[in-house]
Amino acid sequence: MDEVGIQDTSAAYWRQQAEMAVASFRRKRLRAEYVPDRQAARERVLSLIPSGATIGRGDSITIEQIGVLPMLKRSGDHEVFDPYVWNEDGSNKVIGEERLRLKTRALTADVFLSGANAITLDGKVVATDSGGNRVAAMIFGPRKIIIVAGINKLVPDLDAALRRIHGIAAPMDLRHHATHHSRPEWLDIPCVKAGKCPDCAHAGRGCNFTIVIEGSRETPLHHSDDHTHRHNIILVGESLGF
Repeated sequence: MDEVGIQDTSAAYWRQQAEMAVASFRRKRLRAEYVPDRQAARERVLSLIPSGATIGRGDSITIEQIGVLPMLKRSGDHEVFDPYVWNEDGSNKVIGEERLRLKTRALTADVFLSGANAITLDGKVVATDSGGNRVAAMIFGPRKIIIVAGINKLVPDLDAALRRIHGIAAPMDLRHHATHHSRPEWLDIPCVKAGKCPDCAHAGRGCNFTIVIEGSRETPLHHSDDHTHRHNIILVGESLGF
């Protein structure tokens, strides 16, 4: 079996899909681009952040996977509001009022970094939260929002995006937190137990707030300055996050 050929064919297909989504976003005046891998994504994110900018982040495995946060924290050029710092045992280092303070500061940071739960080929970013702080910042507050998503998040349309969220992203994310971030009680959440969404009323439900970003009233598309675009969507030619 020609494994290299299979990988090349797969990469070409997903790049084609990503470029369809990029074209759809640009028609809607949303800045979007495709990069081949997480290293390129990390470099692109860094290039979009102005010197001295404050940084907020949402709870995103994708943002952690591309490795941009340690670089920003080490730079000495940015104050990073990060409520999601983990101890070696997976528990959160930041708890209580301090965690709430960081989540609140992230809402009005100069730059907000986030993943997404689904990206549609017709140009929509779809994101779901349990608490709402991430999706709130993706809509209003920060001067610049940078959204990074792997090719596994690509779906045809909004209906498929919602199916992906309820059937894949939410159960997997909750299971990950249950097993790796010291929340074993989350294994009892109905979608985690069943592997599908029963539209539950559980207190630990992970899909309480859902947003759809499909346009912008900001800078016209013809403006070439990277730092003038509020929403910046980076599609990565790798599977990232859930």
